[in-house]
Amino acid sequence: MWKGPKYDPALVYVLEFTTCLVLRDAETTLAHGKVLAEALTTIVRNAARLHPLVVSRSIYYMFSLLEHSHEHSFLRAPLALHSVAALDKTLLDKSALPVAKSLSKCIKRTSALRSEIINSPDLWIVLRCLLHNRDAVTDVFGILGAITSEPITNVTADNYVAVVSLLNEFASEANIGAAYEQRQDISARRGKLQKKSADYPGVEVVSRGTKALTMIYSLHTRVPDLITQSHLEKNEAWTAYWLPIFQSLSTQCTNPCREIRNSSLGLLRQSLLGPEVTSDSSHGEWTAIFGDVLFPLIGRLLKPEVFQADLRGMSDTRVQAATLLCKIFLHYLVMLSEWAGMLDLWLRILDIMDRLMNSGQGDHLVFPTPLPPPFPPFPSLILKKKKQEEAVPESLKNILLVMASGGFLERPSSATPEGKSQLWEQTWKRLERFLPDLKEELFPALPEPEVVAEVKPAEKSERTEVERTEERTEVERTEEKTEDAPSADVD
Repeated sequence: MWKGPKYDPALVYVLEFTTCLVLRDAETTLAHGKVLAEALTTIVRNAARLHPLVVSRSIYYMFSLLEHSHEHSFLRAPLALHSVAALDKTLLDKSALPVAKSLSKCIKRTSALRSEIINSPDLWIVLRCLLHNRDAVTDVFGILGAITSEPITNVTADNYVAVVSLLNEFASEANIGAAYEQRQDISARRGKLQKKSADYPGVEVVSRGTKALTMIYSLHTRVPDLITQSHLEKNEAWTAYWLPIFQSLSTQCTNPCREIRNSSLGLLRQSLLGPEVTSDSSHGEWTAIFGDVLFPLIGRLLKPEVFQADLRGMSDTRVQAATLLCKIFLHYLVMLSEWAGMLDLWLRILDIMDRLMNSGQGDHLVFPTPLPPPFPPFPSLILKKKKQEEAVPESLKNILLVMASGGFLERPSSATPEGKSQLWEQTWKRLERFLPDLKEELFPALPEPEVVAEVKPAEKSERTEVERTEERTEVERTEEKTEDAPSADVD
């Protein structure tokens, strides 16, 4: 029961009637708009002394006046937004729907008013407060949709991070979908597999989450222009505008809801493989996609508490993340080969693969605690563990063969550069720890060359001389026999 200031319907009636008169036409707005603006802003500033309904209606009238008088100076968007953002959170929550509706109307007006509103920091404070209000959340999401639908004009350096951050929160809210998915798993274990429903509890939240991820991804086309227009150093600008997208998508790759995870993994792959990532990046800033995005993602997936969030589906996510890491490495292999940190990066990838194969969570994949009847164990979970263990070697085989065919990984010889020799040696030193037979499988030892005995020149000359002596002796004996033979009588 409300125990604050009493509701005065007469005050609300006067405010609404006055607003209608002032907004009747351009002349009355110009003549009386300033007085009305002062009255409405005064009420909002003193909201704690008034009934919440009076405050919410006053906010709606204030933004209605702003919508029709933005070309005048008696009421500016930053002032109106700041007065709302300064409200007590409980009071703002009670006024959530009028605030969201009025902001939505203003943003759909002329580009000048829209630009003034969306570049105000107070707008994002207000929207974040309204995010968890059931009545206003649809309108808040609609505002974000209107902003991201025209990113070239609406998404600027002033609001870029705020847009991505708020969309990421919408995606995080979709974790509610995990409960339904896991109930489906239990039904499947009981032999009652059901077709996925389109109206399960939380379906709208999950739908908004997947749309939010798509909106985040769509902003990647805006990044190159923001970097070009920025006054930051190249590496700082790359970090400021690319990482928010990559880190938001990678964060949702560990969302308990499989639908969100699968969507974010696909969008992360597309964004990391886009040509814009390495454009105008001569200093190798883009290599942060490994250290700041992919490695932390797999690190989170290996945490037991993350795995427990979805026992049946997280193993597949690990495999997809490992495959993504290998794919990204191969995609940029030529560029990485010219980078001084190539060897360290490659060895870290091998360490990650080692952890994936030997995470020590095999028991977790077959349920950490046996469930009582009538819940038989999931045979598929054992198969998923096997799939994970098989996927890592296959991915590594693919990488090693591609590196070898491209001349990046080759057997050391007298003509092999030191860097390549070190890459070969360190690669097999690391792989020996968890895949000891892989080297022999892919690069079996070369057969030893046959040893041909060489005849020394001196020995060869000596033997030849003996042979010549024997030949002369044999000729002389033949001649002697011919002379001793009796000559035939000639008649």
